[in-house]
Amino acid sequence: MKAQLTIQYLASFIFFIGLVIYVYFAYSANIPQFIEEVDKEDVRSKAYQLSEVLINDPGQPMNWNSASLGSIKRIGFSDQNTNKTNLISYDKLDKFKEEFGDCTALSNFTKVQNRLALSKFFSFYVFNITDDGERQILARCVPPVFPKTAINATVKRITAWNQSGVIKLAEIIVQM
Repeated sequence: MKAQLTIQYLASFIFFIGLVIYVYFAYSANIPQFIEEVDKEDVRSKAYQLSEVLINDPGQPMNWNSASLGSIKRIGFSDQNTNKTNLISYDKLDKFKEEFGDCTALSNFTKVQNRLALSKFFSFYVFNITDDGERQILARCVPPVFPKTAINATVKRITAWNQSGVIKLAEIIVQM
């Protein structure tokens, strides 16, 4: 009787260990996909956060468009005079183009990167949307070299821009 109990116990134990190993390998195969999805969501989140800073933050100082380059600590295009959500200032876009161009020079891109507190490469475009739906570029920042990565994200947001009290439709595209 004892030998029979030991054989049943051993068979049950081997079955249990086999089941545990099967479950482990079945779920461990999903771990790389899960990590990749987490990385994708992280990049999407950072791209959206950058678009939010550009659209709804006036920058520091708030009137950086009339300040010297050395005193600009953070870039944001929000119109500080109206204090409205999703309304950007044409004067700030103009100042951005004047100080940083289109960021294709590495020194200009690094200055923008520092003022946005980013270590990753990014690009953004600000377009005027005309009455007939065409896009005209107002400002852009494209790095001199955009490294090819496995995970990229693009965020497109419709906003408005203010030029001396005249409000027009705009689109901001951020890529990371």
